[in-house]
Amino acid sequence: MATVFIIIILTFIVLIIDKNKKTKIEKEFLAAIGVTNINGVTKIDSFVTVKSRSALESYDDIKFFKENKDKLTTAKRVIEYKSSLKKNIEEFLKNNNHKHNYYYKYGEKKLQELMLRLNGYGISVNYITRAGNNLANKYILVNAKRIEELINRPELLMTKSEYNQYIKQQSRELLEKRKSCYYDRVNKIIDFANERKDNLIVKKQVNRLDELISKLFVGTINSIQKVKTVDSQEWSMLDKFISNKDNEVRAIIKEDDMINQYYSSPDFANVKNICDKLMQSQREFNEYIAEKAKSVSKLFGTRVTRNETNNEDVYNFIRTYKKTVTPFTAEVSATVFGSAENNPIGYVIKYFYPNKGKYKEQIEKLRTLIEELETLKEAKVIIDNYKKQYQEYIKDVPSFILDLDENGFYSRLGFATIDESILEIEYKFVYTSNGGMAQRSFSVPMTEENIIELINQLENKLTTTAQIKEQRALMTRKLRAYIKERDNYTCCICKNSVYNEPNLLLEVDHIIPISKGGMTEENNLQTLCWKCNRAKADKIIIDC
Repeated sequence: MATVFIIIILTFIVLIIDKNKKTKIEKEFLAAIGVTNINGVTKIDSFVTVKSRSALESYDDIKFFKENKDKLTTAKRVIEYKSSLKKNIEEFLKNNNHKHNYYYKYGEKKLQELMLRLNGYGISVNYITRAGNNLANKYILVNAKRIEELINRPELLMTKSEYNQYIKQQSRELLEKRKSCYYDRVNKIIDFANERKDNLIVKKQVNRLDELISKLFVGTINSIQKVKTVDSQEWSMLDKFISNKDNEVRAIIKEDDMINQYYSSPDFANVKNICDKLMQSQREFNEYIAEKAKSVSKLFGTRVTRNETNNEDVYNFIRTYKKTVTPFTAEVSATVFGSAENNPIGYVIKYFYPNKGKYKEQIEKLRTLIEELETLKEAKVIIDNYKKQYQEYIKDVPSFILDLDENGFYSRLGFATIDESILEIEYKFVYTSNGGMAQRSFSVPMTEENIIELINQLENKLTTTAQIKEQRALMTRKLRAYIKERDNYTCCICKNSVYNEPNLLLEVDHIIPISKGGMTEENNLQTLCWKCNRAKADKIIIDC
């Protein structure tokens, strides 16, 4: 009897030890895979109750997530957790340090049982009567692939009304995304132009760049916004337009880079060295003409616009561009623009000569401007003659340099350069519609005839007393030619003439300077070469 009792006691102890060993290894295995309690991982993640057998039979994952749309994200998170846990179990069973343990098989079995709960998101659907009797149930397992399908195709969980609204929203989002893409393309062109324009070697290229960006604005700002559908044919036209403008902008920058590389090359250094040695006798003349050209811009009226302006679209989708504005440009309304076209000189006075107290000074500047422009035109002919004499020394210069930057090239060699824009001075009126959709402009060129008309209208606005003081003849092209012919194209001081020096620049000088009361009359005019005229300045010298 005692023996039986002992056996029972020993068996009980063995069972307790066995249970403890199994519990220990189970905890160790669960800890290794990141689980604290095996009961926390269940096969069923949601419970649903239906009230009829037909409802039970027709119930599926679509119905569940339609009724519980917030559960879709939860289901995805649960499946991700279960998948991660399953991966941990598989990796642990392949490689661990417990395989020598007597209870390893028990722990392995527990983990395999746990894996059966990790195949997806489990939904338990139960048919329970009003009396509370559970007559039937159904288990729905939703895997990761199905969850992704339901997330990526939200229309599966929508009513017809919701689906139609969803399609409209999708279309709007796709359209806005496409618009954003096109705006980004335009902005990249603008950023590139802004970055490079200030360093362009050929300054006239700045105007080309400004024109291109202006066309880009006009052709895209509101055109992009007004496209109604993502599959509109307008996109292909916009695509082509933007690509063309991008290519044209980059072509300008590429040309400028090529010019810059040449000016940094030994080939140009050699040409410059040769010309420096040959040009000693012309250096003073070149400096004199350069001074003349520089001073012309000071003889204008008031500068009424900023040097840079911002072009903005009404939707603020496109970044601003630093546009270079010509010095004498007035940005006006449509009404003023039309009036200025009908009365150009009158509106030049209104916008560029607003201060009546300065009319006397401005009239004198305009008189001088006529003379200076004529001198520069004659000097340009002489400079072109000098250039022809140097052709044999610059015959190896790349053609694109002279095509794109002739003035810059000769300027670097030491020649005086007279840009065509100096000889073609103009006042400009610009009208730009709201949003930049349309732009119109016209210019009033300062020809001799227009300058004379401008002087006459300014004088007419002076008081009678002031007007009498201002009335005197102008130094016209015809009068200049007459004085030179009268003096036999010979300098009245040094006696040098075009017969001795064919490229001699002759100027018509006021014997008694205008600043000292001299008039523009035949007996107060004499022919001087540029050197004597430069030396005379405002002194009174008579030698003829």
